[in-house]
Amino acid sequence: MGGDEFDPARCNTFEAGLGKTTPVGAYPDGVSAYGCYDMAGNVWEWTESPWPKREEFRVVRGGSFGLDGDYAAPAFSMGAHAHFGEDGIGFRCART
Repeated sequence: MGGDEFDPARCNTFEAGLGKTTPVGAYPDGVSAYGCYDMAGNVWEWTESPWPKREEFRVVRGGSFGLDGDYAAPAFSMGAHAHFGEDGIGFRCART
């Protein structure tokens, strides 16, 4: 399967049917070519980038466990209110 095709067995999106977050590494077949885990699905990632249409919003990307795989595509992003909190939005922490 190529990198342009969605495979629900490689990330935590709605298709997984879990309805909650999973620990890092729960989808070892979904690791990127750079060795990064869980970059799609699980939780939306807050970014510092402002959402162009509403200044009080920030860009979130990566999809979450609550939405289907179409929203987890790398090119997809959406805006969320900067003071909004919910269990499907968070941070992706990295260590080197």
